[in-house]
Amino acid sequence: MSTQDETKAIPLAFAHEQSPVRLIELPPSLLSLIENSTFRGSSPVLKIKASPSTSADGTATPSNHPSPFAVLTTDTETYNIRSVHSSNSIFLLNPVLIPTLASQDEDSDTEMSDNVPAPLKPGVVVASTCGSHLELLPSKPNTELLLQSFLTEYISPEHPPARPADVASKSQVAIDTPVSDAEFKQGWIDATCFEIDTWAVRLAPSSALQIFKSVINIMYAVSGSNTEWSNEGVDISHIMEAVENDGELEDWPADAIRAVVRGSWESKKASDGSIDYIFNAPHAAKWVGKQVLLATPNKSFRESEFMSTWKESVPADCTDLIELKMLDGLYTQSALGVIRYIHGSAAVEAGTSSAASKKKKWHEKFAAGKKK
Repeated sequence: MSTQDETKAIPLAFAHEQSPVRLIELPPSLLSLIENSTFRGSSPVLKIKASPSTSADGTATPSNHPSPFAVLTTDTETYNIRSVHSSNSIFLLNPVLIPTLASQDEDSDTEMSDNVPAPLKPGVVVASTCGSHLELLPSKPNTELLLQSFLTEYISPEHPPARPADVASKSQVAIDTPVSDAEFKQGWIDATCFEIDTWAVRLAPSSALQIFKSVINIMYAVSGSNTEWSNEGVDISHIMEAVENDGELEDWPADAIRAVVRGSWESKKASDGSIDYIFNAPHAAKWVGKQVLLATPNKSFRESEFMSTWKESVPADCTDLIELKMLDGLYTQSALGVIRYIHGSAAVEAGTSSAASKKKKWHEKFAAGKKK
């Protein structure tokens, strides 16, 4: 015999037609962004992207390309989207008024009349049943690697790459690259990318070193004792004007020269909101060392050989600043002192595996606990 008070029970019904719904579990950082933006009266821009299946020249992406994820991005952050299945279904409920039958005594001679409507009682109806949900995992994609894999390499004006019939512009590449806008902007600089007639390409590291050396020599020649460009910073238009007047780089695309300046010089926002560029010796030395590694990614250097090449590629006021630890994370060194560039794909795959291994499912944690 039931002891429940039926007067306090909440009627539950299932809708004949269930609404398809996918729930998303928001990490605290994203939830905070949405809530704070709501209070300020402006909603954040959220985008869902997928990794491109082909590169900018129409060929398939390399086999060593990082595994593609559908991602959700904010202005500054990227989250991998993963579908998580659950053994317990989640019911989405809507409040409704549900007809109920009035309770009757067994000995009562009173019969229900078909003409009398059943009384309504506040209840809930199951509008949708969810056996899975979407989980957002914070991600730190290697945007530079993605662009290196996706974009065609530009070597020199004498040996320009063949232009495909269907090219991708910078804006199109930004849409197709599964990273946030801020991460794409920085990756575009790090990979020394630029546009040629709305075609997004990346500059070969050896070419970037050649342009860098010429630009520095030109700036030293035209500035003399004026050190504003290395102390206070100058607008990039002043640098480009000096390069144009010199004429040594006249055959190179102007955007390729700008790409080198943006990568090798430090930037700062001026009081009027414009961007000034400062030649910072430690920053430039590190950038040059990275380009030396990238120029011959499959080569094994003796430490003395690499350091000599590096020092020959920087201005005189940078040579005393050069230290191998500036390039930590970009190279490996054997017990014999042999230096090799770490291919970005290996680093990304290692990071992905490490992140995945840290997040166990509940039954794996339970099994591990029982073994103890």
